[in-house]
Amino acid sequence: MKRRIVVALAVLLLACSAAAVTAVAVIRRELERTVELPGVTTIEIPPGQSLRRVAGQLRDAGLIESERNFLWLASWMGTDRSIKHGRHEFAGALTLPGVLEELGRTPQAILRVTIPEGLTLREIAALLEDSGAVSAAGYRAVACSEELRRLVDAPAEAACAEGYLFPDTYDLVPGMSPGSVIDLQVKRFREVVDPLMASTRPDLESPVHQGPTEGRLARLLTLASIVEKETGQASERPRIAAVFFNRLRLGMPLQTDPTVIYGVIDSGLPWDGNLTRTHLKTPTPYNTYMMTGLPRAPICNPGRASLQAVLSPAATSELYFVARGDGFHEFSASLADHNRAVHRYQSH
Repeated sequence: MKRRIVVALAVLLLACSAAAVTAVAVIRRELERTVELPGVTTIEIPPGQSLRRVAGQLRDAGLIESERNFLWLASWMGTDRSIKHGRHEFAGALTLPGVLEELGRTPQAILRVTIPEGLTLREIAALLEDSGAVSAAGYRAVACSEELRRLVDAPAEAACAEGYLFPDTYDLVPGMSPGSVIDLQVKRFREVVDPLMASTRPDLESPVHQGPTEGRLARLLTLASIVEKETGQASERPRIAAVFFNRLRLGMPLQTDPTVIYGVIDSGLPWDGNLTRTHLKTPTPYNTYMMTGLPRAPICNPGRASLQAVLSPAATSELYFVARGDGFHEFSASLADHNRAVHRYQSH
């Protein structure tokens, strides 16, 4: 009997030893397993997020291969309760201990800034400075640099990359450079604009699609920036885009006030916020009362809705519109109807 017990204990000991060796091998394999990232990957962990949900985020982002192994290792290493919420960045060759180490660090503070559609680069610069992100002067310097203008393929006549600084909500890190902020805007610009351009209707007879292909993006942004400034009503944008298309096709001047205002400010002329007849008669590269065709460059940074309106304008023969005083416009196809609308809405 004793002999059998001894043999059984020996077998059990050998089995436990084999299991231990196997466990050590598994642990070592999981510790050494790497995931190669092609670039920087960022994830944001909200306060109160469960570790299981964090594991799902990591897997979806390609940072780990197995949620189960991640959860097991976090528990085994005792780091499952030390995950810090916030924004974490990962790059290069990652191991599970490396991922857990980053998640245990207190992330950098995030400054969330919303840039509304239709702001000029000067206005964006002021907003960023007021938000504590970057200096306005530093932002303008990068936005008007020759390097950036070449990078975004801005018109040769443009002094800055106006129109290419996409409006959106951005998570910024205090202390980052103006160039880094603009890099985020240009990246977002490409993410939005390139698919829109790729889906353009080739049969559409408009100034955007006609003419040299290399100038198509500039024409799109210039028209979209004017539409953006003319109305805040989403339903009106395709009709306003159509009005400008119709005028350009007939060789009529656009006669849009926002371009005149932009030209006055861009030229450094006195501006107190009131558009006068003198302004309308002051020649600038943006005065669409004194020129036919498009101004030389965009007058603001348009959003997705205005870009889509220019790419898909309304089917209408309207040539005029006037503000009704309620945030909307009255549209007309003839000058006589337009004059009546002007008298109705602006005579008092």
